[in-house]
Amino acid sequence: MKRLLLVLWVLLYLPPPVQALTPSEKAFLSAKKELEAFSRSPKVRYRRYWLRIINRFRRVYLRYPESPEAPKALIWTARLYRNLYGYSHRRKDLEEALRRYRMLWEHYPESPLADDALFEAARIYRELLKEPEKARQLEALILERYPSGDMAARLKPPPREPPSPPKAHLQRNHAPASEAPPQKTATVKRIRHWSGEDYSRVVVDLSSRVDYQDHALKAHRGKPPRVYVDLSPARLSPYLKPEIPIQDGLLTRVRVGQYRPDTVRVVLDLKSLTSYRTFYLGDPPRVVIDLLGESPPPRKKEVPLKPPGRRHYSLAQQLGLKIRRIVIDPGHGGHDPGAIGLYGLREKDITLKVSKYLAEELRRSLSCEVILTREKDVFVPLIKRSAIANLKKADLFVSIHVNASPNRRARGIETYYLSFTTDPEAMRVAAMENAVSNQSLSELQNLLKKILRNTKIEESRRLAARIQHHLVRRLSRKYRGVKNLGVKKAPFVVLVGTRMPAVLVEISFITNPTEARRLRSEKYLREIARGIAEGIRAYINGIQVARP
Repeated sequence: MKRLLLVLWVLLYLPPPVQALTPSEKAFLSAKKELEAFSRSPKVRYRRYWLRIINRFRRVYLRYPESPEAPKALIWTARLYRNLYGYSHRRKDLEEALRRYRMLWEHYPESPLADDALFEAARIYRELLKEPEKARQLEALILERYPSGDMAARLKPPPREPPSPPKAHLQRNHAPASEAPPQKTATVKRIRHWSGEDYSRVVVDLSSRVDYQDHALKAHRGKPPRVYVDLSPARLSPYLKPEIPIQDGLLTRVRVGQYRPDTVRVVLDLKSLTSYRTFYLGDPPRVVIDLLGESPPPRKKEVPLKPPGRRHYSLAQQLGLKIRRIVIDPGHGGHDPGAIGLYGLREKDITLKVSKYLAEELRRSLSCEVILTREKDVFVPLIKRSAIANLKKADLFVSIHVNASPNRRARGIETYYLSFTTDPEAMRVAAMENAVSNQSLSELQNLLKKILRNTKIEESRRLAARIQHHLVRRLSRKYRGVKNLGVKKAPFVVLVGTRMPAVLVEISFITNPTEARRLRSEKYLREIARGIAEGIRAYINGIQVARP
């Protein structure tokens, strides 16, 4: 009887057993605990500690993308970037916050936090970026997708339009309701340049989007030939120097001035009139001006115009061109870690190791010059990487990256070349590597229409195919389950403007458990380098096959 009473007392009065936390819950709670301690410490004054906390939450949604904690971690990374902006006043931090908000409502539309992400992103556009039209678009999306949600209830209904004035002549003084708001005046913040003997790139950094018109003038009455670009609506930063002396093979100086109250004119004084191209890139907004000198004609041998047999030979094959210099680009670096994967892996570390191994392989097997866009853990802007390849007169450009996906089952290897795409997965990868919004990717698609005529698309496709084939084949010999995702095309900023065959290789998925374990192995990284090197050698052999 006593034993029975004891059992009843245990069942009635003792608390229920505590259920074990899942790994995703443990990771999320650990990140929250670290955040609480951080918020009370003096470390809030230092950017590196903010980024450390952000990466703790980032690991949660990368490691456990299908868990309930993934959208919670995403919204916390967004909020932390937004709060970091209060200390840094860097627009880039707001853009990073908006990226995370967008990922939440696009990848987790059924999450109760999706409308919160839309609402908080709309507030950033309205209150901090002063872009009310984008804020209204997101608010309309809340009302359309989540009409019964708590965020929809917080949105005030649009005010009714005032009654039309009775007199017709008064009505004509008002703009139609559908007329777009005036474009925001941009500030020309900085001018950067990279120059060489037969190539120069000038980048005009802006605070927001502008319209631009470019023109070329021949030498006249003692004035040198010039290329000038008018930016509007725009104004000059008071800290910008009016003249930048350069004195390289093509360009003597860059001048900038307030040409009209709403127009800034950027003038490039040239040594001789040359071909050029101008294009706009967003996030961050900038206008790029490339000066393209005439390269010396390649050495060639007499070859038959129609090689024997029915096989099609490219122009490079027919001319028997040699590959003397290769530029390898280790993706990301410095304050940009790239993808953060399992086991604390960082994309920037892996790409640098593979690039150094690849440089060793190419120097040993091809006896050619190999240049890395970065030799250590430093940040190099995307727009500068292709400029380095052009300035060094590279024959090939290969950018090394590691893939990532919210889906942990995603795995495999893929190689890209620069072109148009409608493939949503290719657009996702390009967005991740470009760190730009979908709208900017659309702008890149339009940009490619202007510049692809000067890009070696067919040679880039051949190079990508060789690298993809040999890399997959080599890894498949030593590792099980290597997945061939194929050769794809996408608008990668790092490939824009290259004057040689250029590709981007996604060597594995840092978010896949099997591939992440392999990426921890130096042996696996060396095998990747050898596979890419074999692909490059096969491409070079294909070029030389047409020689008599």
